[in-house]
Amino acid sequence: MMSKIATVFGIVIVLCVIVFGFVFFEPFFTEEVIEIKVINKERWTGERGRYFIFTEKEVFVNENNYYHNNKTNADELYKLFNRGDTYKVKVVGFYIAFLPRFRNILNIMEKKETNFPVPQDF
Repeated sequence: MMSKIATVFGIVIVLCVIVFGFVFFEPFFTEEVIEIKVINKERWTGERGRYFIFTEKEVFVNENNYYHNNKTNADELYKLFNRGDTYKVKVVGFYIAFLPRFRNILNIMEKKETNFPVPQDF
């Protein structure tokens, strides 16, 4: 009986170490720079400092998160995003479509300029 309790307790401890280890090391394994085109952006009314950025391929969250390289600039980044513009951004995390799990935007690396042809006078 005691060995079964010790085994269950050991499994729980190992699972806790794996889960908290993943949260701590997630930025090192999943950080990447990608290009996105913003379709829409919204504020999360339930929490301050949490925003959603909608793109053509997926939805991103822009939130302050201690575990994502101590990110604290969500309010400033939200103001820089404009609908219809293309950005090169640094993101972290996994996107899982059927779960409410979104990648977090850490920083804007550059804003792509849209060049329109200027009409020529002949």
